[in-house]
Amino acid sequence: MVRKGLRKEVRRRLYHFASRVARRVSDRRRQRFIREMIVGLVVGGHVHLTKIARAAGSGENSVHADEKRLCRHLDSEHWSMRPVRDELLHDSAARVGEESLIVADLSDIAKYYARRLEGLGRVRDASDPEKRTAPGYMLFEAYVRVRRWQLFPLVVEPLRTYSGAPTSENEEILAHFARIHEATGHKGIWCLDRGFDRRELLVPMLHRQMGFIVRVRGDRHILTAAGRQLSMAERAAEVYQQKRPCRWPGGDWIYTETIRLPEAPAEELLLVLCWRMPETAPLMLLVSPQARKLGRNGAWFVRAFRRRWGAEDATRGIKQCFHLEKFLVRSWRSIRRLLYLVAIAFSWLNFWGQESYTPLREALINHPWRLPKRVTYLFGWLAAQISLFLHPKPKIPPLGYFDTG
Repeated sequence: MVRKGLRKEVRRRLYHFASRVARRVSDRRRQRFIREMIVGLVVGGHVHLTKIARAAGSGENSVHADEKRLCRHLDSEHWSMRPVRDELLHDSAARVGEESLIVADLSDIAKYYARRLEGLGRVRDASDPEKRTAPGYMLFEAYVRVRRWQLFPLVVEPLRTYSGAPTSENEEILAHFARIHEATGHKGIWCLDRGFDRRELLVPMLHRQMGFIVRVRGDRHILTAAGRQLSMAERAAEVYQQKRPCRWPGGDWIYTETIRLPEAPAEELLLVLCWRMPETAPLMLLVSPQARKLGRNGAWFVRAFRRRWGAEDATRGIKQCFHLEKFLVRSWRSIRRLLYLVAIAFSWLNFWGQESYTPLREALINHPWRLPKRVTYLFGWLAAQISLFLHPKPKIPPLGYFDTG
């Protein structure tokens, strides 16, 4: 594929995708706004409206006028982005099958210097070495994992409880669970980390018959098959002392048994304990009855949960490739809409893992602009390369920018 034809084909696919999403709203002005925002986010790689206007333009447009127009549409109360949000959910939910992994997590957006942003709360900055609390927002993110590195977003939305809304974090998370569970037709296996193992979430998830694998803390109490109630850490210590092999296997040592929760004694769950090395803390998982099927043993559940770490790549992709924490819009409506649009732009970048994009992906990797180094993080490299390739006034990055991961 020649250089000019490659650029034209990438731009054509991007505009086709943006136009298809924009058709979910009837007003032509809003359609133009959505199309420009998606294109500007992908090409500009930034949430600043100035950078979006510059990236979506021809290089000769009035960036200041376009920025003001985008800002007005983003904060307008005379239209709703619900059809666009529902399109994102249902398009990603259609990719969920019986064996698909649905990864959910909470992530923070720290805004240390913010003073007048609507709905600003206090969050713990996980990227800070001292783990300080800072002004910011807490995001609920849910993705469906497809193939090796694709993570299509289902929901990316800020939690209202941190802004003082009359609700709780558990209620909001359960509402998102219900929406996604309904949209996917009750398919998929949820992979959840510690923090989702609290009673207020586990019991409703069991009642909704959700298939899940959740990592639990050591102080979580369980009921053994003999009727004894003790903590997970105590049970893991007993298993290690009584049943550990004399010769440690070449890989992981995995132990499974059926248990029940004191809060839901009618439901039988599977406890999975995994030791990678002797005398180390085990990985402790709880598996719901709906996730237990023929052919799925303890090793299968451990491998499935370890694939949950792809959610960290998705959070990194959204935060770093779009510089999400640097947004400057102030109203709660604008922030939510901007997050929807970022999720849609992220969804298009994940299309590059499909078979139909293989020629384009290989052409970009073998392009003369690319530095001859190994790609360590495909999504980040593609986002940076496409931005450089389509921008009307690209800035050449320093040596090694695309390949450092």
